[in-house]
Amino acid sequence: MVKGGLDAVNISLDTLIEPKFELITRRRGFSRVMDCIEQAAELQAQGKLRSVKVNCVMMRGVNDDEIIPFVEFAMKKKLNVRFIEYMPFDGNRWSDNKFVSYMEMLDVIKKQFPSFHRRREEDKPNDTSKAWKIEGEEGSVGFITSMSQHFCGSCNRLRITADGSIKVCLFGNEEVSLRDRMRSGDDDEELLDVVHAAVWRKAAKHGGKGDMHALASSKNRPMIKIGG
Repeated sequence: MVKGGLDAVNISLDTLIEPKFELITRRRGFSRVMDCIEQAAELQAQGKLRSVKVNCVMMRGVNDDEIIPFVEFAMKKKLNVRFIEYMPFDGNRWSDNKFVSYMEMLDVIKKQFPSFHRRREEDKPNDTSKAWKIEGEEGSVGFITSMSQHFCGSCNRLRITADGSIKVCLFGNEEVSLRDRMRSGDDDEELLDVVHAAVWRKAAKHGGKGDMHALASSKNRPMIKIGG
């Protein structure tokens, strides 16, 4: 894939403990994921990948005891670990009791690593992640703060689901089927008009649902059926 032009890799990993991995994912494969991360880190060190990111959804009582181990993992492998605030979706049993905020994670890390500091110069205008780093280390840490400090105003993401629908907001349940429009004969210009119209209807934040508690009570696809 690298030979074909792949230059960045994102890998989801919510725990560094194999039995817990099987509990969270309900399947085996921990060693395969770790091997993939190792290979990706090596390719990055060789300059063949510009970016390797490991995404970790933080959940209280599940993996919040692994915040420091994940930071140490980022330093050891010289890659970027991104902590993602737990977001409500259909079927993921979201609860505010499991929610660990950005500021809470920061407090934990700063107690262990006092030189942990924000790298605002690395944040691009449309980035979803806030960049942080430990002084003198090559690895880095990011935080995707969708719930406690949303970035909806600068979000430029669009998603196409596997069944051909466009979602202009991860949290919105409104979708437009590009598949159906294509099957009905729409040309590229007509499809572009459909996309433009969908974007203009986009709510100011969180799909128009308000806060995370409102999102938890609203209907949306499970993340596994959205993708991205």
